[in-house]
Amino acid sequence: MSFTCRRGHYSLSDDYCDVCGARNWSARSPAAQPAVGQGPAQPLPAAPAPLPPAPAPPPTIVPAPPPEVPVATAAAAIARMEQPCPVCSTLREGSDRYCPNCAYDFETGEAWDAGAEEQPPDEAFRPASGLVVVVGVDGSRSSERVEGPSMVIGRDEGPGIHVPIPADPYVSRRHAELIDLGGQWALRDLGSTNGTRLNGAPLAGSEVRLVGPNDVVEVGCFSRLTIRERSAQGTGP
Repeated sequence: MSFTCRRGHYSLSDDYCDVCGARNWSARSPAAQPAVGQGPAQPLPAAPAPLPPAPAPPPTIVPAPPPEVPVATAAAAIARMEQPCPVCSTLREGSDRYCPNCAYDFETGEAWDAGAEEQPPDEAFRPASGLVVVVGVDGSRSSERVEGPSMVIGRDEGPGIHVPIPADPYVSRRHAELIDLGGQWALRDLGSTNGTRLNGAPLAGSEVRLVGPNDVVEVGCFSRLTIRERSAQGTGP
């Protein structure tokens, strides 16, 4: 390559004049010239963006161990369920208060006097009369006369149950009892599982509460016993 300097000299060299040594300012510097056989200089690629940090693993949830039942408590519960009746030797059913065979009270230790029901009343016995129990269970109705020294209400239909309610599974085998107090009748719960209510109020423990005409006794899930005057029922059972 060649060029003509500003003084008019013709120079074969393209960076400095061969005659006067003037610099050719229009010539590119060697650093800016591309290497032989290569194209123009390319910019370096940008560094890749850093990857986001990996998410932390979820915490490991270890379930709490179930509470341990003390050995003494478990043994006492087993012994309670397998407790035989001291009167008839029938095994106690779970935590039921009364023996399913003879109605022995496991809580108080009182035995049921079955002979008292079989004995006819003497002259000194004056039961309260003139009442009848109207039993309503899931739409069906029946009635029982209120008589004798007591009337037991329960799910069983065997001896000793005077007002059987087998259609209601929430009624205990021996649920409640109507007892004569010498001219007045009263109601008490016999340790039933689901309790007994008189006019909507539950009976507490061994509470004895007087009953009369138009009182309503609720037992189990859907059983209602209404106390009526016998004369209002005509010829009852």
